[in-house]
Formats: sequence, structure tokens, C-alpha cells
Amino acid sequence: MVPASKPVARKPLASKVRVYKPNEIDLASISDRARIRLGRTPHEFQTRFFSNVMQGKDVILDVGTGSGKSLCFDLPVLMNKQDIVLVVSPLTALMLEQAAASPLESLAICQETMALEGREALYKRAAEGTAQRIFVSPEVAGSLEFSKKVLGRERFQEHLRLVVVDEAHCVSLWGGSFRSEYAELGSLRGRVPPTTVFAIASATLPTHVLDDVCAKLKIGKDAVTISMSNARPNIALSVRKIVHPDDTKADLRFLLPNGATTAAEVPITLAYFNQRIETEDACDRLQAWAANVGIEKTAIAFYHAKIGTARKRELEHLLKEGKVRILCCTDAVGMGCDMRNIQRVILWKLPPSFCALAQRSGRAVRDFEVLGEAILFVSAKVLKDGVAEEQARIAREEAADPQNQEGTVLVPELQEGLDIVAGQEVVVGEGGVRVEQNADPNEDDTEATAEAQAKKKKRKAARMSFADALEARFLSKFACTTACRRLVWDEYFDNGKKSELVFF
Repeated sequence: MVPASKPVARKPLASKVRVYKPNEIDLASISDRARIRLGRTPHEFQTRFFSNVMQGKDVILDVGTGSGKSLCFDLPVLMNKQDIVLVVSPLTALMLEQAAASPLESLAICQETMALEGREALYKRAAEGTAQRIFVSPEVAGSLEFSKKVLGRERFQEHLRLVVVDEAHCVSLWGGSFRSEYAELGSLRGRVPPTTVFAIASATLPTHVLDDVCAKLKIGKDAVTISMSNARPNIALSVRKIVHPDDTKADLRFLLPNGATTAAEVPITLAYFNQRIETEDACDRLQAWAANVGIEKTAIAFYHAKIGTARKRELEHLLKEGKVRILCCTDAVGMGCDMRNIQRVILWKLPPSFCALAQRSGRAVRDFEVLGEAILFVSAKVLKDGVAEEQARIAREEAADPQNQEGTVLVPELQEGLDIVAGQEVVVGEGGVRVEQNADPNEDDTEATAEAQAKKKKRKAARMSFADALEARFLSKFACTTACRRLVWDEYFDNGKKSELVFF
């Protein structure tokens, strides 16, 4: 028998991306380039992001919904047409929208584009550097095949300037709809040149979520933080008690205004539910009520991860055109997408976290000069007793359940037992842990002892308990307060210590 050949170690590829000194950065010049190539003039926080990235510094971009995070991702590649930014995004609709929104050559690698163009063709285009902006799902970004066919390629490694984890709150169990692949993105550090800059971006990064995200993504304490208030003064926040039996959804009858006989009279609404089945139940009830008053049933629809790609794109188009007036949905809709005609948002029952509450509410009226509303419906028990830590824990665990998460993209892997690290193949052990090839197999690994694992598990449980208690406290305050709910929002996100976003 011929013995299997061992992986041949290669010298890690060096980056050709230029790192600038502070005095070499011309912000006036980058603003001019943005106006000419992108048709937009960047704000101060956007040029500050650009400046730090060009100096080779990791950046935490904590900026509210609709404030212009996406432009930050474009600016660093304007200086050199060969530079590349890799953006990890949670939803296909968001990737496709962002890839189409910029004049820069962009490429979205997701299930839909793979079906149209083919996985190999997309990987080839990415590896050759023909696109400056590449958008991928967390499943693709963390796959060994992507590492081998894109990240490990010489042309790509030489010109990769920036890796962005967008909607980074998804990395944390407490940040909203959780996907396990997001939490594993820290492995990207070992698959790109060490000089590659990493940035995380989200509108909802309270301290405990940010700490969890930074730990998972290996973002160091020397990272530069750019924080802008995520307050939404143009959105009226209110809470209503669920009065009628849950299965009737009768509390949502008001979404069809009294006297309305045409779809155009119904305000464009996103109604968020925690479970897929609830989106369908609510849609059925609303369609029945609409039919009774002569409003076409097609003006009301449901949207979740299992409805199919073609139907998703159709609904997104109909919603933007105003032909769908009420969309009963899960978090599969809206995250990061530039939907500007949403007049109101409904949250049916408590979301899994305060971040999820803010994310959903923030999808109303992205134009800051337009007024809208977000209404949270809760049970009488919540209004009376508040939210217990146990309720917060259950909500978090339900959100983390794969049955309640949005769809994923599955990709084939490299040969079992191999990984790509900084351009070279290395052996990996069970569970994806890299194996030191010169290590003594008989040497004791103290970190793997039962005692060490028990301590680690105990620390994790303590952190979760703290976070669950925090989430319960703020969800209770928001639901039950008799004061302004904006104060609760601002306290949770520490907006008082952040800069105010000013548009000119």
C-alpha cells in the first residue's frame, strides 16, 4: 500500500496591502473620491472608520440602523482598485442588496447566486480579485472549501484589506437570532494574512453583547471603537396588552383601519413573530378580515426562511412597491436592508432579547425625517409581573434552536482533517481544533482535563445567567414603565455616552 502523502507546508503569503501612517491619510481626498465614484459624501464617523482601517487597526463600528454603515465598507478600497473587502452578512436579501447598491464591482456568494452562476465560477471570480467587494454568508465564510479556493489563493491574500462581520450582534447568543456559524468566524483570523484588518458592525452592541462578540471573533482590546447613538426619535414606541385569546390574533384586527376598503388605505406594516407558524396563522386571520371588507388578500402575506427563494424575492419587490401592505414575518426580513417605506412595526410577544426588540423596531421609517411607530404586544402577566430571568433564558434558548433559526447555505468541505491557515494546509483534529504537528502525542494537555472543562462550563453559565438577568430587567422596564420608553432604550445601549448622528 502506498502511504498517504503528507500536506506540504507553504510559507504564509505576504499581503501587498499598503498600511498608511496617520500623516499620509488625506480625508479630503477620500471624500472627493467617494463623491465621484459612489455619489455620496461621507460623514465624520465614516471617514474615521476609513482612517483607522488604512492604518491597519481593527474597528468596532457601533452605529444605528439606517445611519450609513455600508458606506464605511466601501471607503477603504477606493484608494487602490486592487484592494478587496470581504463582508460576512447574515441574510441573502441583504447580501444581494448591498452587492447591487454600489458602483464598485461586487460579488455576492450565496445559495441564489450559486444556483445561477455555479459555485466554482463564483469562487474563481473571487479568487482572481475581479470584484472589490465580496459578500458571503457565515456558512460560506467559515467553510474549508472557501478557505482553499478563495482565502488561500495568492491574488486574494495579497490584496485583501478588510474583513467585515456585518450585523455582528448575531455572533452572540444574547444578540438576537443566533446562528452557530457566526460564533465560529473567529477562525478566519488564521486563514488570512496577519496584517488583514477586521471590523465588526452592528446597530445593537450593548456591553455584554459586545464583549461576547469580541471574544468569539478574537477582536483585541486595542481595536478602535466608533460609537454613535442608535436612538430613533422618529419612531413612537408603545406597548399593548394582548386581550383576546392567542389563537384568534384578534388584537391585530386594528391593522386594517376602520372603514378601509382598499389596500392603499392600510399603512405598510412589518408584523414580527418569534415562530414561523405564527406568521402563517396571523396572515390567515388578517386575510380573512381583509376579504370581509373587500380588500384583496394579496395585500397581506407571510415571510419566513422556508417559503422558498423565488417567493422571498417576489415579496421583497411587492413590499417595496407598496402592493403588499402587511407582511407577517420572522427575522428573515429586514436586517440591514434599506426598506424605506415601512410605516409601522408590530412585535407580537416579547422578542428573545432587547437587541432583537431594537432591531425589529428600527426597521420602521429608516428616513429620519419621517414619523413611524413600533408597537410591542405582551401578555397581561408580563405587564403585571415583568419578565423573569427564566423567561429570558427560555427565549434565548428558543432563538438558538436550529428549528427557529433562518436558513443556511451548505457547502462541501476540504479533505477531512485539513484546513487552510495563512495560505498553507494544516492538520486539524476532531471538532476542528488545529493540531500542532510537532507536538508530542503523549504529552498531557492540562486544558482538556475534566476539571478545566468544568471550570470553563461554570464560567460560561455564570455569564449567561448575568446576561439573562440583564435582558429580563430591561425587557421588563420597557414593557412596564410608565415613563418614556426611549429612556430605557438609551440606558440599555448607553446612548448617553455616544455621539449623536447628525445629517446635513
